[in-house]
Amino acid sequence: MAGSVLIVGAGAIGAFYGGVLARAGCDVSVVARSDYDAVARDGFRVASTIGDLSFRPRKVLRAAEGEFDIVFVALKLTRGVDRVAMIRPALGPGTAIVLVVNGIDVEQEVAEAFPGHELLSGVAYAAASREAPGHVRHHSQYTRLILGRYPSGASETADRLAELLKKGGSSCQVVEDIVGARWMKCAWNTVFNPISAIGGGLGSKDMLASGESVAFAHAAISEVCAVAKAAGHPLPEDTADKQIAGTQRMANHVSSMGQDWLAGRPMETEAILGNAVRIARRLQVPAPRLESLYALLLMAENRRRGPAEVA
Repeated sequence: MAGSVLIVGAGAIGAFYGGVLARAGCDVSVVARSDYDAVARDGFRVASTIGDLSFRPRKVLRAAEGEFDIVFVALKLTRGVDRVAMIRPALGPGTAIVLVVNGIDVEQEVAEAFPGHELLSGVAYAAASREAPGHVRHHSQYTRLILGRYPSGASETADRLAELLKKGGSSCQVVEDIVGARWMKCAWNTVFNPISAIGGGLGSKDMLASGESVAFAHAAISEVCAVAKAAGHPLPEDTADKQIAGTQRMANHVSSMGQDWLAGRPMETEAILGNAVRIARRLQVPAPRLESLYALLLMAENRRRGPAEVA
């Protein structure tokens, strides 16, 4: 075996990378909460543009237990999720922790809780969705995981994991500034994910259907770039132009936050948008469009939760 891996958060992204690592020869187990019965019975069916990634995990657990070489955390960072408590039981003396999650400033809690463990942070570009319990579809030919040691620096563990992912048919790039790579993805996520949700599940083409919407999105992305620069991770000057052009070329795809809104699921509001707004405030970078999106998204969430939960 190439190593033992526990996937914590075996949703679309977790199942996709679990399938890639299983195909690479890893001993893959999963913590499956909502889909436990289906996965324990039938394993995962993962239909992908890079081939069939269906696999039967070595162990299907309701909660983490045992010791693994790698704990691969693909949990969505929503209200009430305690990552530290969930992964602690699976850590042995040499376990590496890999966080493949959306958002910015999402690693510090785990780094502080487990200072003796190597922490890798990952930014995934993989259009995958959960279609039914234990059934995942990967939609895009473009699939890339950017991986790096947190907060920065070289990592032999990251290099080895990247080779396994490539062996399994995916692509992976190892970088020494993983926080900068997170800001690059946030240039899109922090703007378009909230717009999709606030609009009731807007697709990518819907969000750029007029000159006014293009101008708003461009200015909001520019605000993210200004915050990233102030935080010490400047992005290329043409980031907003490229993000807009790339989104206009996409199919009318509903973003992950838009999908969560449509399904009535909790959203990654704080990780994707709230953290960026708080960093802007701390660094005194004006971000009026991000502030407005954040306020509107909180209003929508509070209305859905109802007065009892808001209180």
